[in-house]
Amino acid sequence: MTTKERLKKFLKHLNTGQNSFERKVGIANGYINNLKGSIGSDNIDKIGTHFPELNIEWLISGKGEMLKTSTVTDSFSIVNFKQRGYAPFYSEMRVSGGQYDLAKIGDEEPDSWVKFPGITADAWFPVIGFSMEPKIYSGDIVGVVVVNNWERVDTEIIYMVVTIYDRMIKRLQLDESDPEIIWAISENYPKFKLHRSEILKIYRVVWAGRLV
Repeated sequence: MTTKERLKKFLKHLNTGQNSFERKVGIANGYINNLKGSIGSDNIDKIGTHFPELNIEWLISGKGEMLKTSTVTDSFSIVNFKQRGYAPFYSEMRVSGGQYDLAKIGDEEPDSWVKFPGITADAWFPVIGFSMEPKIYSGDIVGVVVVNNWERVDTEIIYMVVTIYDRMIKRLQLDESDPEIIWAISENYPKFKLHRSEILKIYRVVWAGRLV
């Protein structure tokens, strides 16, 4: 059963229509019909806040029962859901390990929410390109966590950088003379400059490989 099918099942339980549900929750008209993958963080929060009896883990992953078995009716928080190990997986939002022009991360919905034992990540993405081999191969997936302080990048760590132009995985090095420049370093290509004004967000790669 897909996320859309589970959501429709919950609406049937509520005995309410899609338009009425969307208006109450505050999501876009036609959102349910257009849902192709999973549900984004913002809309999960909205649904969980308006319907605290709904088991969000069931809605996203199909695990457990539709309704909470506990009598506790506190509001759902996406923070709590992430603390349980779940993170969004964006199968169509590829990360460049080569020379590719990829659109920046916007408001795309994840295809699913996943949890891997022992790995804590903010999000998961597939990789294309060969510039980081043999560290990361095309076809791998990477788990990433956001970096809040760009002043202490480590050249031994692999990062995912989101710019106004693309998403890429690189090692990073601060420029010694110009604080507005960060050098992007690949295993197999010459390094190049990134201007801080072009960078939207930096993540640290915490896991890379194939799922078997």
